Amino acid sequence: MLFFKRNVISFYILSLLLFIFAFYQSFKWKWICDDAYISFVYARNLYEGSGLVFNFEERVEGYTNFLWTLLLSLGYFLKLTPQFLSLFFGILFYLMTLFVFFYEENRLSVGKIYPFLLVHLALFFHLQIFATSGLETSLFTFLVCFGILLWEKENEFLFLLFFLSALVRPEGALFLSIASLDWLFRKRSLKPVLFGFLFLGFLCFRVFYYDDIFPNTFYAKGNKGAYFSQGFYYLLYFFKSYPLYLFILVLSGIQIYQLFLNQKKFRFLLSSILLYIFYVLYVGGDFMGNRFWIPILPYLSYLAFRQIHEWDINSQIESKKTSFFLSLYTKNQILVAFLFILSTAVYIDPLKTQGTRIPDWHGIVEERMFYEDHLIRTSGYDNGALSDFRVAFFGAQAHFVYYLRPNFAFEAESGLTDREFAKKKIETRGRVGHESELDLKDLFDRKIEILLDNRLPKNNFPYIQYTWRNIPLRFYLLSYDPVKISSLCQRNDWNCSDLFETFKLKTWDKNQPKSFLESNGIH
Repeated sequence: MLFFKRNVISFYILSLLLFIFAFYQSFKWKWICDDAYISFVYARNLYEGSGLVFNFEERVEGYTNFLWTLLLSLGYFLKLTPQFLSLFFGILFYLMTLFVFFYEENRLSVGKIYPFLLVHLALFFHLQIFATSGLETSLFTFLVCFGILLWEKENEFLFLLFFLSALVRPEGALFLSIASLDWLFRKRSLKPVLFGFLFLGFLCFRVFYYDDIFPNTFYAKGNKGAYFSQGFYYLLYFFKSYPLYLFILVLSGIQIYQLFLNQKKFRFLLSSILLYIFYVLYVGGDFMGNRFWIPILPYLSYLAFRQIHEWDINSQIESKKTSFFLSLYTKNQILVAFLFILSTAVYIDPLKTQGTRIPDWHGIVEERMFYEDHLIRTSGYDNGALSDFRVAFFGAQAHFVYYLRPNFAFEAESGLTDREFAKKKIETRGRVGHESELDLKDLFDRKIEILLDNRLPKNNFPYIQYTWRNIPLRFYLLSYDPVKISSLCQRNDWNCSDLFETFKLKTWDKNQPKSFLESNGIH
């Protein structure tokens, strides 16, 4: 029962079992997405002495996780691959997030409640999913949640955490700036100024090194204007995934309202949460289902838990029992506890209908279900095979760029690695992060030789076949250099028979260079 006096031994045994369960689930669902390989390339190039760049000949900030990329780069010195290190740190910071909320629950509920907040968070499927992925989500969530908890306690260590979060993701600057304003106005303290200068120093580095105050990902994904319609679908997708979490939002909403009214010191803090939600809605969320909600969900659940705790305390005080909400709660204590746990335990896959899975819902996908654990494995690649070529790739082929190591790689879906393409105007909005419109001139201007996927179906390009883990893939040629192609075709995993058959049918001289862009109207 929820409100029986706590048995200390069972409380901690159950808590330990929940941490083991959380570790097991996050390890079971471990995966790496394609976008992570963008950061992996930057990390490797930095370690190898080429700088924090994607292509050797240019400086473009094509990642959104500066500190995470540095962390992965340091792993090379210890002979740890970014594949392993990203999984290790992802699960570690996921468990640390659970621990800081377990600590708060243990502190608040001494002698009263079994660890229901920990149960609630340990059962949260998407927290388990984004414990890994190769991305910085788990680290960012830990820094934001721990920072907010320290903000509540007015512990100045919060500025270090928010400063680090701003280095991990640009959204961290929102929490750093609002917390700084809070301390400057309310406490009239200059302690935030130090971290303000440090962050200003980071921005100066960005301008000096990349010649831009914003990362290139801002232009590729976030500079397309307001996209509230997609943001609405992104929010609705979350409610489709966790329909009972509405109950948590109601409880946390009551707690936020009461804190706004009664405790002025919380107003800046709670405003940062609301502004983050507004930001996610403004940009249209993300193409990965629920990922952008993850950083604030544990704290919202914590606020709901605190509201339950306050009702529990007040239910023991006779003068408080006239409150409508308290009276309703007192009569339904067990139901409230049951719904609190079920709010995360009940997960419904929005992409699964009538026994089959659809690829996306309004451009939102479950990337883990697509990639599973395939990109964790480092085997099956012909390492360095494209070192003489300039290639264009799309997000899903980023892992090929990491292993095949082309001389130059152009990300042609959103322009993550290309300053000009990222700023290219779009006619209509579409799937977030996948909206740029590629044309032949983009490829011609960048002297692309191989296209890893033909997203220009109106154009007919010859192809060579690359066998990856027994899967035949077609890479399309935009230009033909007989020396380089001949060398590539001699490698075991490459088959050029279809290419040379095309040369024979077209009566082309395979000993002479040729541009296939010319035959498609580009000169």
